[in-house]
Amino acid sequence: MRKRSGRPPRFAAVPNETVDDAFSFDLEGLGLLTVVLRHRDGYEITLAEIAEKYGYGRDGLAGAWGMLQVARYVIKVKIQWAGDNQWSTEVVVYDTPATDDEVKELLASIAREPGVRTVKLEPPTKSAQERAAKHRAKVEAKRKKANPERRKLDYEVPGQSAGESSRGRGRRRDGGEDQGSGAAAPAAPAAAAPPPRKAPAPKKSARKREPGRRLTQQEAAAVKQVEAAFPQELQLPSYRPPVLRDAILEALSARSPEVLVERVKRRWWKHGYEEAVMPGGKGIGSPVGVAVALVRPSVDCPDPMCEDGVVLDTGAPCRACEQRTEDRKRPPVPAQRGESGEDQGGGAPAPRRWKCRECTTLGKTGTEAPEDGLCGPCRKEAQEAEAAAARLREDMARAEAQREEQARERWIELVDDAYREHDDRERAAAEERERREAEKQRKLRDAEEQRRIREQIALENPELLAYSQSA
Repeated sequence: MRKRSGRPPRFAAVPNETVDDAFSFDLEGLGLLTVVLRHRDGYEITLAEIAEKYGYGRDGLAGAWGMLQVARYVIKVKIQWAGDNQWSTEVVVYDTPATDDEVKELLASIAREPGVRTVKLEPPTKSAQERAAKHRAKVEAKRKKANPERRKLDYEVPGQSAGESSRGRGRRRDGGEDQGSGAAAPAAPAAAAPPPRKAPAPKKSARKREPGRRLTQQEAAAVKQVEAAFPQELQLPSYRPPVLRDAILEALSARSPEVLVERVKRRWWKHGYEEAVMPGGKGIGSPVGVAVALVRPSVDCPDPMCEDGVVLDTGAPCRACEQRTEDRKRPPVPAQRGESGEDQGGGAPAPRRWKCRECTTLGKTGTEAPEDGLCGPCRKEAQEAEAAAARLREDMARAEAQREEQARERWIELVDDAYREHDDRERAAAEERERREAEKQRKLRDAEEQRRIREQIALENPELLAYSQSA
């Protein structure tokens, strides 16, 4: 969170009315308010750093921060920037509670700033409101139980100067009244000074974090482009870790976003991360660490234009990387020995170390080389590869047998269909022949019947024969 100026400073110290506002916060909240008022505008407020510096717990400071927000000493706003549509949180710290008009003017002034798309007020959380209510109830209960004569502490009597207020005519702690300016009050016996408290040892920190800074629009767009290249299988957190942002910015100082995108995609499969996240893989321990490894620049090659073994401006392989690879594969030079087989120091011969034929890793001193010439990890990978190949061959044989069985069944179905079609055609042809034969016989019977009828008519009516012949 970044601090924003609330109103022009009026005092070098915290106002008295704020110090006396015991209902709004406790002493921890008052100290936290003093710390954030002391810092300059633009300060990146981090409760963890403040807690570490003053020896407090972060959760306690978070509760005090919420009470300050409930009392409106702290106004938190959310700002959406038009350049990258990203949201940022800024806080405005007041030495006295902010009024409604001041809050409205604050939101309006932020909305008028260049590059601001949306601004909204962030209300205090429910837990902060409950904590503030409990604190107020606790203070009111203690004041009701206190002595009415000691309920109010007069820090300064009206009409007196600052020098007189320290010995003014207010009520003394023993209950009596001062004798005025002419009579001196009896001196109280001096109390024994408490023994000095031993200051707690400062906490050790790995490194002092520098205050963060807001990215420019170009930097934010470039970081967003690189972050979009990370695979979804990596399962990065929703927020942007500072170490990942710093790694991306460091890489962007020497490479363009497009080159970094290609670097992330290339290293994802080249370094074996894609295989690790697949079902049955070994998995990924730290997603943020893997993301940093994918984007950070290589420190092995002295050539600044080398990009994982390829020179960017020429596209040719990097000779320095090739030479380093050859040096790693070259067997080590044996130690010089005398003619008797002992080393020059006169001691026993130096033990020989065997080297893996795959990864060229040296074996343990004094151990015999295995028959296959592989180290443990390479042997395990070879066995897993052989087992995977065997499973693949079995799957392929099973699939081939299934294809042959399916082809055989399909051939049988085709033959059966051909026979059924042939039978249907033969049956249809036989039926067609029978129909034609029946039709032929019917026509013959009709012709014979007509001939018989004519002969009968001619026998019964011979006189009609002359007419039929003449016709």
